[in-house]
Amino acid sequence: MIIPALLTGNVVVVKIPAVGGLVHLLTLEAFASELPPNTISFVSGGGRKTCPPMMKTGLVDGLAFIGGSKAADDLIVSHPEPHRLKVFSQLEAKNMGIFLEDVFDDDDALDQALDVAVSGSLSYNGQRCTALKIFFVPSSKKEAFSSKFQEKVSSLRVGFPWVGIEDHSDASQITPLPNKKRIAYMQGEVGRGVKDGWSEATAAYHAPL
Repeated sequence: MIIPALLTGNVVVVKIPAVGGLVHLLTLEAFASELPPNTISFVSGGGRKTCPPMMKTGLVDGLAFIGGSKAADDLIVSHPEPHRLKVFSQLEAKNMGIFLEDVFDDDDALDQALDVAVSGSLSYNGQRCTALKIFFVPSSKKEAFSSKFQEKVSSLRVGFPWVGIEDHSDASQITPLPNKKRIAYMQGEVGRGVKDGWSEATAAYHAPL
C-alpha cells in the first residue's frame, strides 16, 4: 500500500505493528536513504491509542487498513469527514489452502503441498494477516490430511526466537506467542477442541486452523 500511495503523490504515515515492529528498523533505513525527508513517517505504540488522534485531526485523506472490521469502523467514524475519507481495507481475511483430490495420489506432490500448508499457516506463529486460516480437503481425504499435517507440525522445532539464528538449519520454528491475549485465545481453541472429543495434543495442532 505504501508504494502506490507514494506514486500518486501522497506522503505516508505508517503505524508500526505492535508485534514484529523491530523489523521496520531496516525499513526505516531503506526509505531514509532513498526518499526525500518527511515522505514517510513512522508511528509506534498501541493502535487504539495512536491512530484515533491522527484520524480526528481530519488531515488524513486516505486510510489503508488491514485487520478487523470493528477497528476499521472505529477509525473511519473518528474522522471529522468520514464520507470524504478514501478507505482501502483488507478485513478479517480467511486465506484458504485448497487440496485437490489428485494431489493425494502423488506422495512427493502431497509432501510439498503439506510443507507449504505448514509454512503458510504457522510461520511467524500465524500472527500475520496473510497466514493460511482454513484448508479445504476432499471429505474422503480428511483423515489422511489431518494425520500427515500433524506429523509435519510435530516435527517443527520449538524454542525461543533467538535459538539457532546463526545456523538457520537449527533455528526455532515455533516460538512463544507474543502476548497474553494470544495465549488466552490459543487456550480457548484447545479447550474447544478437547470439548469436541479431541485429545489435547490433537486440539493444539488444529487450533491455528
